[in-house]
Amino acid sequence: MFKKIQLFFFFLLTSILPVNSAVDLPVGNFLQDSVKIGQPVRYMLCYKHVPNQEIILPDSTFSYAPFEFVSKTYYPTRTRGNISTDSVIYTLRTFDLGKVQRLQIPVLILQNGTTQPLKPAPDSIFLQELVTLLPSDSLMLKANTQLIPVNPHFNYPYAFVALGVILLLALGVWGIFGRRIIINFNLYKLKNDHNAFVSRYNTHIERFNRVQSLENIEKAITLWKNYLTRLEGSAINSFTTKEIAQFYGEDEDVTTALKLFDKAIYGNMLSDESSETIVAFYLLHHFADRRYEFIKNQTRYVAVAR
Repeated sequence: MFKKIQLFFFFLLTSILPVNSAVDLPVGNFLQDSVKIGQPVRYMLCYKHVPNQEIILPDSTFSYAPFEFVSKTYYPTRTRGNISTDSVIYTLRTFDLGKVQRLQIPVLILQNGTTQPLKPAPDSIFLQELVTLLPSDSLMLKANTQLIPVNPHFNYPYAFVALGVILLLALGVWGIFGRRIIINFNLYKLKNDHNAFVSRYNTHIERFNRVQSLENIEKAITLWKNYLTRLEGSAINSFTTKEIAQFYGEDEDVTTALKLFDKAIYGNMLSDESSETIVAFYLLHHFADRRYEFIKNQTRYVAVAR
């Protein structure tokens, strides 16, 4: 029921915007006047443009500072006459203590292979203060001057001897097994991280099989990029599709999968080509498995070589 009310309000708001807004700035507004620390707040972004203009609305990888991204709800492109309307509602939250917090989420215009940001007018929201400072003269301090005698009984010489023996034993064990311990610990972290990634990634595949949505695709790609960033030690989560393909030497699995995902997300061809999207999910899964095995074997080889 809440989502239906929200959808009605949103379409009502976008329908009363001026028709000539295709050449104007996007419209971005908070849907409430104030917010509490950590409480979700909704922000509406709407842009009217000519039908043949390609645009991108920011996703979870965008920086919403001073807010944090929670979720978003896309609404299908609506075309009336020569004007198309794209709109989205972001759910955000803030932990910033500023009394007035401002936000300006841009629309990205695709032109000649590059993106140009087009920003709406900034909108602000007030932070509700739940704790007020008390005047210092209203605080009453209770004095407790009753002292309890304490007689220390500690044998420092024996303690230092015991500490020295423990330290020597620890250094001896580390000298003999230290490198092996480090390698095994790194392998253990690699395995746990990979298992966690596979579990979460398979969840996104299952959700997509049930409900084919762009949100599942974007979350899966973000998860995949963040995992490879940790695995490779490179900022892959900040790379574009072309840069990722180049980084991996135009690997067929990566190139094909990312192109299929771009086709689904930016080409609005999700419903017609859902089988291709499933293939893209498994191609990225297979590639992540291969990179994990490569890094794992490389870590073991370093241990044997030394």
